[in-house]
Formats: sequence, structure tokens, C-alpha cells
Amino acid sequence: MTSSLNLDQMTPEQLRALAEQALQLLSQVDSMGQKIHRLETVNEQLAHEIAILKRHKFAKRSEQLSPDQGSLLDDLLDTDIAAIEAELKAVNPPPAPDELRQKPKRAPLPPQFPRTVIRHEPENTQCVCGGQLQRIGEDVSEKCGQASSAVHCVDSLPGTSCVEHHP
Repeated sequence: MTSSLNLDQMTPEQLRALAEQALQLLSQVDSMGQKIHRLETVNEQLAHEIAILKRHKFAKRSEQLSPDQGSLLDDLLDTDIAAIEAELKAVNPPPAPDELRQKPKRAPLPPQFPRTVIRHEPENTQCVCGGQLQRIGEDVSEKCGQASSAVHCVDSLPGTSCVEHHP
């Protein structure tokens, strides 16, 4: 059927045939709509049935163990865990005590770098107990810095402490 039909130029028989064809197409559209509706209903019913079956198969109720099965499983787990722990102890020796392990030391910064020494001194060198504060060691904290494309070191020296015994 072409879209450029002129109804004024058609004979009455052609108009009747065209009307019958239109009625047949409308009835086909109605029957297809009913068929689609029927198939959608069946599809929904099947999806609902699948959901029910999945709930039945995978629900918590289906995973429950009887007390006999639970005790057997516990016994098997205990023996397996004990065997694995023994194997791990055999493969991995106990770690060495922390005292034997030495902290890795960083090499000191080269002495040719220009250095800035910062001494952390208290304002008052008198302790609260009346004793004199003294320097207790020379722990130097070296930091490498960079200012205007020149590398320099910053040495930080800790402060002092009172060496007298406090009551």
C-alpha cells in the first residue's frame, strides 16, 4: 500500500477492499496485543516461581546442620587446625627477640655539605630541684635540606637534663 493513495479517485469496490484490509490489520493488532499481554503474564508467573524455588533452595533453612553433623564438623576442624598450626611452627621458626635485631642505620651525610647547627637549649639551666642541668649525650639528628639548588645539612642537638636523683 502506498501512502500517496487518493481516496477520491478510487472506485467503491476499491474503498471496500481497503476498509476490509484496514479491519483485518486492526484485528491482527488486537490479537497481537492480547498475545503480548498473555506472554507477559506467563513471564511474571515464571519469574515468581523461580524466586520461590531459589528461596527454597538457598534459604537459611536448607543450610542448617543436624547436631551430629555439627559435632563431626567441629572434630574435623579441630584436627585440621592443629595439623596446620604444627606445620606452620615447623616451617616458620619463632622470630628472634627484638634485642638481637638491630635497627638499620643510615650513613651519615657527607662532611663537605654546608651545615647549620641548631642547639635546643632551655631558657633556664636550673632544675626545679635546684640542681644544674647538664648535657647528656650528643645525639645528632641530621636532616638533608635543599635551598635554591644547594644542598645543606641541618644538625639538631637535643637539650639538657638534670642528672640529680629526685625524691
